Amino acid sequence: MVFSSPLFIFAFCPVFFTVYLLAPARFKDAIIIIASIFFYTWGAYYFILVVFATCVMDFILGALIYKIRDNPEKRNLYRLYVFIDVFINLGILVYFKYTNFFIGNLNSLFAFLNLSPVVFAKVIMPIGISFIIFQKMTYCLDISKGTAKPAEHFFAYFEYMLIFPALIVGPILKYNILAPQFKNKAISLDNIEAGFKRFAVGLAKKVLIADTVAKYADLVFNGSAAVVPVDYVWIGLACFTLQLYFDFSAYCDMAIGMLRIMGLTIPENFNYPFISKSITEFWTRWHISLTSWMREYIYYPLGGNRKGVARTYFNLWVIFLVSGFWHGAGWNYVLWGISHGFLLCLDRLVLLKRTERFPGFIRMAVTMFFITLSLVLFRTDNLSHCSEYFKQMFNLSSLSVHVPPDRIMVIDNFGKFIITLSVFICFFPFFDKAYKRLLEIKDRFPKTILVLCFILFCIAAAKVGTASFSPFIYFQF
Repeated sequence: MVFSSPLFIFAFCPVFFTVYLLAPARFKDAIIIIASIFFYTWGAYYFILVVFATCVMDFILGALIYKIRDNPEKRNLYRLYVFIDVFINLGILVYFKYTNFFIGNLNSLFAFLNLSPVVFAKVIMPIGISFIIFQKMTYCLDISKGTAKPAEHFFAYFEYMLIFPALIVGPILKYNILAPQFKNKAISLDNIEAGFKRFAVGLAKKVLIADTVAKYADLVFNGSAAVVPVDYVWIGLACFTLQLYFDFSAYCDMAIGMLRIMGLTIPENFNYPFISKSITEFWTRWHISLTSWMREYIYYPLGGNRKGVARTYFNLWVIFLVSGFWHGAGWNYVLWGISHGFLLCLDRLVLLKRTERFPGFIRMAVTMFFITLSLVLFRTDNLSHCSEYFKQMFNLSSLSVHVPPDRIMVIDNFGKFIITLSVFICFFPFFDKAYKRLLEIKDRFPKTILVLCFILFCIAAAKVGTASFSPFIYFQF
């Protein structure tokens, strides 16, 4: 089930929140679990049993790890339990997400060597598996480090794992953040109002902005690059950049809003990433939960910056290589991760010091240029497709190519308005005085903001009811 679908907006949400908010406190956890199981099994019923079985494993291993963690005589057994949990969870991720990729590449090698290909049934990837597996591993890893205690009972852990607003696309949550809140849910009119406003903004970002700019990006990238002029490529890439941000941040807004209505508060996942003045700053503002996860569970265990300069940069490069492969089973994603690891290392080695005297808007523009350029790897299907578009981006002679009728781009007035608005929203904090003034207005007239959000919700919901279905882009990752 998808947040921006008519079923979710007009059926699931009204029923769930009516029952949840009216039910006695002792039933709320059960309602969350039942609703979350229904939510996930609607689109991936075959995977729910795998999730349930491995959650039982996590719960048991977490209790065992906690019991012997401080016992030096059982250090090897403690490490074995941690290894088993990580190995099985990663094994599930590799099987469902990367089997087709590995065997496909192996068959390509066999074809080159004139050998018979491996015959196999293609594996269907469950929705949200990358986020689910990373969150599952977080539980036992945090217990092993002593930063979290195991759940008091299985269903407390199962509720944390399956809570539907953050189940599919994150943010990646820690058990020790949600566990205390499950016991004392802060359900109040203020939180319901704040949650609704956040949900309305997220829904509008998805269906009014992300879906609008997506059709221009699709027009450019869904097909051969040979018939696409250079200006089309840059417009399409700019639209895809906006689509990716507004689509993913919209999902997070909606998740944060729903959890707020439920009396739960989770950390932010985005913080105006496009105003970043360096690649380093960008990765403190974009997909914050994933960046934090990579830093805490890969970068630090590898040694972080404690083992010399060369090892530090190698560790940085490794976490972005992993991040790239985590996003998708394709060489273009691997290359995307490698390129960002290289840019981050270059940033720390040279650029941060050499560019600090430049005006902020120049550093911001350069950062956005490299971020946008790297997204060609994200949007194209494979390295060959990517190479075609990279060539076309700097091919001025392509301005004279004949564009087929079905690829001709016509941006209507509404499209122009949405693109202008989306760019303004992305860079709004850069206009410091106007940004602070808006925050003052927001605080002074909360009810006016609520009315505006309600109107925005009605407009967005009406579009959901009439437009063709468009899933969230991060579902594929």
